[in-house]
Amino acid sequence: MPQHAKKHHFVPQFLLHHFAGPKGQLVAHQVMSERRFPTAVRALGHRNFGHSIYRPGQEPDHISMEAAMGNIEGEAATVVRELVQGRERAVPAHARSALAWLLALQWQRSRFLMHVMGKAARDDEYSWVSDKLLQTSMMGFIFIQVIEPWLLRNDEDAHYKDRWNPLVSTLLSSSMHWSSYRPRGGGLLVSDNSVCLSGVVGTPPEDVPPAFFDHGVGIGLGNFRRLTLPLSSSLAVIISRDPQDASRLRVADINRYTVFNSREFVAHAPDWATAHPEFARELPQLLERQRMVAPSFLQGYAPGGRN
Repeated sequence: MPQHAKKHHFVPQFLLHHFAGPKGQLVAHQVMSERRFPTAVRALGHRNFGHSIYRPGQEPDHISMEAAMGNIEGEAATVVRELVQGRERAVPAHARSALAWLLALQWQRSRFLMHVMGKAARDDEYSWVSDKLLQTSMMGFIFIQVIEPWLLRNDEDAHYKDRWNPLVSTLLSSSMHWSSYRPRGGGLLVSDNSVCLSGVVGTPPEDVPPAFFDHGVGIGLGNFRRLTLPLSSSLAVIISRDPQDASRLRVADINRYTVFNSREFVAHAPDWATAHPEFARELPQLLERQRMVAPSFLQGYAPGGRN
């Protein structure tokens, strides 16, 4: 028996469990097709050996990055459980920190982002680079950008730049307002992308259609208006530069941002459509719009494929 897991999840299983049915079952919708299929938490949001490190002359390392990512996930899983079980609208400081680092990890290990970075490298002068070498480089980047700063975050003797991550810094800045949204009837969706950006502040880029901003396109860490983070079917965290967003947004709005920021799949519990018929009627329309818009920015990404 192998001493390491084959399925490396880029979407944490603990997160998917909060949207699944009692037996850990989900219904998934592929973004770029009309395929809809039943699945289990363990079978969704992973790549076989997707976080492994390959070095010439050495055995593949299937464990190190999985273990390091698991530490960040474990801290986040604890605070998500606390938030799910609570009733408060405020998000405590320790929960904001844990969620910000989880979002930084999710941002960097997005399979879509890895595809875009790999495509850029190969289109430049590294067409000879193998998939395994490219993946190893991506894992190194994640370690430098997320894991090492997370390990050093409380070490006052470490240089500030070694404890710094750009997304964490943005999310924990005083300009961001955090709030829990708890719809009584639930109905929230989950997707492959937890970093659901929408809206724009300041002067919008002239060459980007305004509707693209709600798909997380054309905006960056300096000018996105809000980030919505679904944590369960009955809980989302809203992080926004506008404090009024927390009282304006509803389930339909958050689900729209979830679908529009998805790049691979959207999922919900098997009984979701029966329990939320109005949202179920909207979902095919949102997916259809995403399928129309996404080809303009997916850059050849094949969701569910070998990326």
